Amino acid sequence: LSLAAIGGIDNFVRGQRAKVNDGFFLSRAPAALASAFFVPPEKAFQAMDLLRTVQLESLKGSPGFVWNLPGEFRFINISDSAMLQLAAPGLWLNVEMISFADLPKTDQAWKKAFAKVERYWVEMLGAKPHMGKLWGFEDDMHGVVELFSKSYSCQICRAEQKAAFSAYRSRLDPDGLFASGLGMQLLAHCPA
Repeated sequence: LSLAAIGGIDNFVRGQRAKVNDGFFLSRAPAALASAFFVPPEKAFQAMDLLRTVQLESLKGSPGFVWNLPGEFRFINISDSAMLQLAAPGLWLNVEMISFADLPKTDQAWKKAFAKVERYWVEMLGAKPHMGKLWGFEDDMHGVVELFSKSYSCQICRAEQKAAFSAYRSRLDPDGLFASGLGMQLLAHCPA
């Protein structure tokens, strides 16, 4: 049986490759919301405990939003290799909160839940956002929570990082063709 199982792997991969390109990529998946942060490893328990707490509280009748996917975490050893690296080199916990996008009653319901976790992780645990995920949840003057807030994004990179990258960018892109979007928010000076 073991030989048959091992021999069947090749046929399985070949069949999947024909159906979904190379056998390792999904061709269809539900939309998911994902927000991840780098947390100092000594604060791993506090990070996961808060996420567990808010997830369990949502099951008791949260208005409009119930966490519907488990949190994830992994330990990552970060090297000093990127000019705009947000987390210092060393060992970090990468912790992620995720949920399906189609289930909350409104986008504000999930944004408020994600904002609560983000605030704790950033303010209490010194977490740094993962740039490839959702972050920067902030209430506007009308109490509407939005993503990628300018007042937070301008604080993420250190002043020396901003200066070094701006000099590098202006050498390679002197006309500012690529100077747009969220990247420029990260390089912006924070208003006083």
